[in-house]
Amino acid sequence: MTGGSFFSELHKRKVLRAAAIYGAVAWGVTEVFVTVVEHLFLPQWVSTLAVIGFVVGFPVTMFLSWSFDFTSQGFQRAAVSSRRGKASIAASMLLLLAGTAGLFLLIKPSLQQRLAQTDLVTMLPNSVAVLPFENAGLGPDDSFLSEGLSDELRDQLGRIKGIRIAARSSSVAAREQRLDALTISTRLKVANLVEGTIRRQGNKLRVSVQLIEGSSGLALWSETFEHGPNELLSVQRSIAEQVVQFILPDSDSIMAEPATRDASANELMLLARHYEHQVRDRQEVDTDMLRDAVRLYREAAEADPQSALAHSRLAGALLYLGDIEAAEAPIFKALSLDPNLSEVQNTLGEFYWARGLPEASIAFERAVELNNNNADALTNYANMSLLSYEESAPEVMPQLYGRALELDPLSLSRHAALGEYYGKFGMVNEVKSSIQGVQELFNDAESYRLIARLHELIGEVDLAIAWTIRARDLEPDNPDHIGKLAGLYAGIGDFETALGLEPEPGLGLLFRMRRYPELIDVAEFLMIESPEDIDVRYLLAFAYNATGQFESAIHILSSTGLPDLVLDEVIRSVSDFEAFYTLINALAGARTDESVELARSLALWSDNGPWWGDIAWIALYRGCGLAILGRYDEGLQLLIRIKESPRLLWNPLIQDSNCLQQYSDEPAYQDILLDQKERRVRLREKLPATLAAFGVKL
Repeated sequence: MTGGSFFSELHKRKVLRAAAIYGAVAWGVTEVFVTVVEHLFLPQWVSTLAVIGFVVGFPVTMFLSWSFDFTSQGFQRAAVSSRRGKASIAASMLLLLAGTAGLFLLIKPSLQQRLAQTDLVTMLPNSVAVLPFENAGLGPDDSFLSEGLSDELRDQLGRIKGIRIAARSSSVAAREQRLDALTISTRLKVANLVEGTIRRQGNKLRVSVQLIEGSSGLALWSETFEHGPNELLSVQRSIAEQVVQFILPDSDSIMAEPATRDASANELMLLARHYEHQVRDRQEVDTDMLRDAVRLYREAAEADPQSALAHSRLAGALLYLGDIEAAEAPIFKALSLDPNLSEVQNTLGEFYWARGLPEASIAFERAVELNNNNADALTNYANMSLLSYEESAPEVMPQLYGRALELDPLSLSRHAALGEYYGKFGMVNEVKSSIQGVQELFNDAESYRLIARLHELIGEVDLAIAWTIRARDLEPDNPDHIGKLAGLYAGIGDFETALGLEPEPGLGLLFRMRRYPELIDVAEFLMIESPEDIDVRYLLAFAYNATGQFESAIHILSSTGLPDLVLDEVIRSVSDFEAFYTLINALAGARTDESVELARSLALWSDNGPWWGDIAWIALYRGCGLAILGRYDEGLQLLIRIKESPRLLWNPLIQDSNCLQQYSDEPAYQDILLDQKERRVRLREKLPATLAAFGVKL
């Protein structure tokens, strides 16, 4: 049979037309199935079964098209009179079977992946994610009800022992991405999903809710409630009870109380949380909206003065607003009402931390003990452990950061916290794994900035520049990207490009370029605008030291609570620790008997304390302290280890720290400076090829 005769036979029997019509119908029906499944919360296997059915039906349809003709008298079997025609039938059947097998081979990997994902999900049977409820018929001004119901339900379930619940930010992200049940379950590592809708019908609220098995998409339980708005609390409790019954059927766990039992206080708190979440979810703080949240929380606390969570959330919003003094009364009121709420203890820890009090660590630890589903408490406790240098920190921190990320895997901030920890401890492979995880889940300017930061932490500044340019290209009007790029270029010694990006250099760029007189002028002006900014004070004090103005440096740092903050092991940020060593340098540089003695006592304290993290950071600061103590050989041997770290240090710290000046004639010290210089040269030489590979331009 020649190819021409075979295809002419196909045309004669209208097989190609039948295949085209079948393909179009199959595609259209499949799209309808997918849409219906998604919006009616039907199991995912419904759409999968439809696809398989169309694949199986394809050879059947083609055989019928070949074997029968549609005439004016109806369907009639096509006559085959020649040997060639019979051979063409056999050949066509083989082709159809081969094509069908090919289609199955195409979908087989997807099916296998789904089966593998299903196995992964079933590993955590007592886990659940509460997705944001859909605002199906409420006006835009009432959208806080649907959002608030899911938030309160999530919090209430999270306080029940034995249930692992996904954090809010990941649950919101999963819904916003319109992921299917299996994908959500896989990414959030939960076996069950709670989802629903709220619709207003006259004076009634119609709440439809389902508990979905993530691995199959099947509804384990569903119910519809019709109540007045003031009865939303009873709906919430009914939903929580049903979910607990299905997830923990044999448990005797006591149902956690809602945030309030007062209907008016509940509505006020729902609206307040709606405003607060909107503020916290943005990069820039909307102070007017945050003040509205504070006002509503205060009204809720007045409506139900016995609600510990109303007082605690009021305190949390005030702390976020920066009004530490105003937060004191409501947080201690919440503590007096119910000290056994994780959210109350976490807010108490934030209050203590903002005040620079050592009790912060105790409060965060207690918050985690009360509810290990509290991702915020886990992260706060890990951050506190990192900055307070507790001896157990190296073992505790990865567990805490890791647990927070498990609960909140679609939150970029959780990935950032774990990645920063790995980077600051010099764990290169773990940092690269974090970068890969971020790339797989996120694709926006903020994630690009995080990837750049992680590359910077392991010395890959050329890659950091490339990713920052990608972020800038997505957000060309965001000045933060330009400032970051200028700092990165300055970090590799390309000051010309840095100044081209930032013609009027800020503090960071002036610091990296070691232009200290200008830095002092700018910082002294900024001190008037932001007197509490520790970063400004630290850089100003460093510039004072570098220009021999040691008394001014001592004055500017002592007013921040140093050295007591560090001695009490309550450090609010890395800048506190950097400022602590700048103070030691200033005291040693002042050369009075009293200041030198104090500098030595502070250096001795730091030498006896726990040390961990990236070797470059340890070597620099501990080596500085050893030099002040007169243990020069020990200090120099430690400084040499800076070359072991992949991370680039800030050049001013190595060259202009007063404690290191006595090493200036040592060949080993000069070798450290040369090593850092050569790294910067290599990065500058490598950068053009890196940018070309990324397809980006400055």
